[in-house]
Amino acid sequence: MPAAQPTDAQRQTFLDTWGAAVPGLDAGKKQRIRCIGWDQETSETIAKLVIDGEKVGTFSLPWLHAAHPELKPEIGEFIIQTTFDGAPQALLQTVGLELLTFKDIDASYTALDGPGVRDLTVWRDIHTKHWNGLLASQGKTVVDDMPVVVERFVCVYPTG
Repeated sequence: MPAAQPTDAQRQTFLDTWGAAVPGLDAGKKQRIRCIGWDQETSETIAKLVIDGEKVGTFSLPWLHAAHPELKPEIGEFIIQTTFDGAPQALLQTVGLELLTFKDIDASYTALDGPGVRDLTVWRDIHTKHWNGLLASQGKTVVDDMPVVVERFVCVYPTG
């Protein structure tokens, strides 16, 4: 089951709240909505790590962007980070993108992730399982030469 989208009311309340808290910020007319996590508990934990500055990056697959272009990150874009139930938690801005292969991800990249996932073995295990689930519909699986996008972001609102 995919994560829920925020309701129009949730989105507007969040936009009004961060707009008042960060005057002068122009986040454009549209922000990408993103949930990191496969269930409510995981998404809440990850949102807290993002807000506290413990998680400053994430990883995605161009293979999935081809099927879902709305997921493709862009430098400078603003993202509303939600929990699995669609509740907005944070406003992020993408500040860096790098294209690597899966085998080239090392500890310098996993350091961008949350503390529980920074160990390379743990990172590879979690991402392999997660991405294999997503790639199954395309008849693909995680392989060493698979392209991976490393996305660096900053949490604009709120900050921990």
